Amino acid sequence: MKINERKLKNGQIKLTGYGASAEVGRSAFVIEDDKRRVLIECGLKIMPGDEPTLAPDGIKERFHELDAVLLSHAHVDHSGYLPALWENGYFGKLYMTRPTLEIVQVLWLDHLKIEGNRHWSTSGMHRAISNTVTVDYHQEIEITEGISIKYINAGHILGSGMILIDWDGYKILFTGDINDKITPLFDGFEIPEDEIDVLITESTNGCREVIERETINSEFIADVRRTLDLGNKVIIPCFALGRSQELLTVLTEHIRDYPIYVDGMIKIMNQITEKYLSEKWVSNSLITRMKNEGIYSPFRYENVIEISKDNFENTHDFRKYLGKSKDPVIILTTSGMMEPSPLHTHLRYAAKSNKNLITVVGYQAEGTRGRDLLNGAKSIPLSIDWNREEMVSINAKIKRFHYSGHTSVQGIKNLAKTINAKQIYMIHGDQKEQDDIREELSNGVVPKTLMPKKSEVLFD
Repeated sequence: MKINERKLKNGQIKLTGYGASAEVGRSAFVIEDDKRRVLIECGLKIMPGDEPTLAPDGIKERFHELDAVLLSHAHVDHSGYLPALWENGYFGKLYMTRPTLEIVQVLWLDHLKIEGNRHWSTSGMHRAISNTVTVDYHQEIEITEGISIKYINAGHILGSGMILIDWDGYKILFTGDINDKITPLFDGFEIPEDEIDVLITESTNGCREVIERETINSEFIADVRRTLDLGNKVIIPCFALGRSQELLTVLTEHIRDYPIYVDGMIKIMNQITEKYLSEKWVSNSLITRMKNEGIYSPFRYENVIEISKDNFENTHDFRKYLGKSKDPVIILTTSGMMEPSPLHTHLRYAAKSNKNLITVVGYQAEGTRGRDLLNGAKSIPLSIDWNREEMVSINAKIKRFHYSGHTSVQGIKNLAKTINAKQIYMIHGDQKEQDDIREELSNGVVPKTLMPKKSEVLFD
């Protein structure tokens, strides 16, 4: 049956964006008809330096109208504003996968440490957790009368899911963040078997080339081992969630003769990931590797050492000791954009030598120390004893490895063609990236860019 042959039960079905329409950050979208309103995601935009995070623009005033809320995955730009719902008139349920719930609780607590109650309080967080309904992949569940959802593996991070929405028989696929590349933990996103009326897809990478993981990993391991074999240190500033687990999985497969120190929130995210190391949540190849090696986790080898109070009486002093040591080691630590974190202590020592290697393995936002280094800065401010900063010269080698957790344009084209999408809306990307993708799509769909707070009619 064609779209225009179906009859709507409750007026037009509309889509409105309140963040991440033509930007990356503070994702928040409402799908609604005359009687029902569903919010998909509600994140915060991380700003450079000491600037406060930004909430979705205008969404708070709509919280009391909502019937249900959906979350695709745990990253803060998708989840960070959710606890504010229960402090501003929402009394319903929040849906996500089971791993996502465990991860967001850690991220929400971390947010409270950084920004306090500026957006929401501990009360809102606890109410969000208690009102969460967790689902497995492919589990169909009705969220309000006439509307059901199903999560499909997005291949982005642990627990991430595309959300297939059946709205009175109209099929809407919201991708969230997806990755079409095979990584050490995931086999790329899964393509739904259903034909889809409307595809709402991320567009983060535009038409930029997304390099295969095997190629990047080979280069990464070669540079790391070369540095170690010459007696030097490798510092890997990394996002605690996703990229850290991926790189540690790669490192432990190839390097077991040098210490790998793990620092910061990465330790907690490793522990959560270990609870979900099954074929339901991660790749078959990783499960096969674990079985072949007789291990229960790719993060637990003799040469992997957590910098924690369980292992060292004073972690801050140990970081200094490690920095002064002449031994070749790998240090995998937060923060991914080189902002204040345990990384700063490690950099104070490692950055002095031009024989050491500092890797850049993720996106570096404008205004961050990581972006400054990529732009050629010879010194950056580093935290000293928690409450002071001083400029530190960076003599170490800086090398960028072009990892991406987001899909290529070919992945979007394959998805749209396979599901026979009738319409495409592009979100979660800069306007230029969305324009570039639009020119690449040639399968007869009408790709649209959703502008902030401007409603688009999906079905009428």
